[in-house]
Amino acid sequence: MFREWGRLAIAPYVLAAALAGWAGRRSSSSGRPLAIVALAALLGAGILPLALETMWRARTGPGSHAQSEAIVTEEAARALRRGEDPYAAEYLYGPLRARPLGTKTHFPYLPGMLVFGLPRAFDGASPLADGRVAFAAFTLAAAAVALTRPPLQHAGPEASRACFLALSVLPTGALLMATGGDDLPVLALMLLALVLAEERRPVAAAAVAGMAAAMKQAAWILLPLLVLAARHRDGRRAGTHFAVTSVTVAAAAVIPFLAWDPGAFVEDVVRFPLGLGRQRSAAETPTLGTALIRAFPSIRPALTLAMVALLIALFLFILVRRPPATASAAARAAALVFVAALLFAPAARFGYVVYPIDLLVWAWALDSSGDGDR
Repeated sequence: MFREWGRLAIAPYVLAAALAGWAGRRSSSSGRPLAIVALAALLGAGILPLALETMWRARTGPGSHAQSEAIVTEEAARALRRGEDPYAAEYLYGPLRARPLGTKTHFPYLPGMLVFGLPRAFDGASPLADGRVAFAAFTLAAAAVALTRPPLQHAGPEASRACFLALSVLPTGALLMATGGDDLPVLALMLLALVLAEERRPVAAAAVAGMAAAMKQAAWILLPLLVLAARHRDGRRAGTHFAVTSVTVAAAAVIPFLAWDPGAFVEDVVRFPLGLGRQRSAAETPTLGTALIRAFPSIRPALTLAMVALLIALFLFILVRRPPATASAAARAAALVFVAALLFAPAARFGYVVYPIDLLVWAWALDSSGDGDR
């Protein structure tokens, strides 16, 4: 899938780079030409490959021309529509039948992700029902809201453009948009939560952060950091309100499925992603964690728990000794945790790499928004 996307995207990227160089020399005072080039690059490297892949998939079969994360989200939503627990269901004979056993027997995301599989659950044939279309549409909508909020408007066109490029135009976004895409709506909500927190709208920021946390485990890293930033800027009560609001929003989605079958839920969203489940994850991105586990397979559980403990220790050190005071500081701290997680993760995908990249870009953009004490 990645090679297929690369063949489709290389020409738009080369053309966009040439046009950006020409526009940069021709317009020193206005960023409008560069913004147009960025939109053109999004169309050529993101939207066009996505459209082609979804059409090819509709013609050849639902198990082709898509990464497993998009397909398993759709299949889990189908199971839910049939009245089955998506965390207890198995997907052995549908479009996932050629995928690894772990992929066919687990839904490793949190319940909010099911929303993006509902179009396929109700309409199984149309290219527009592809889960990646829902991922992309939601991502672009949330990003548009974030980019038009005052903090990024005050940061200037260069900062806003960098956020847009990292999220949806560069391979950190366009590749995922066309092939899998489940990380993009989570990232977009995290961006929006950071912007709202910088804008000093803690309730809205907390609700958005809670929505992200209801979709994927990765979003939980940002929550306590934003709580500390809200507490530093607006007092203990603001931090408490942020924590209660975000956890309530996430819990409203999570608790019904946890209560439905606690064992299946924990297996799918905790044990399996950590590499401690009944089957192994198909995620094979090389990390130090995977190298250690391959070198010492007999002590895989102990190694996994040790690496998780190391990451928790790093996170607690940040929370206690270096608590973030602003939204941008929270983004940088979260990026640091993600980098450490990528180094020690027992199983990882390329999609995880985009979290620290985007968070660092957004931190820089929010720092550029112009608080006088920075």
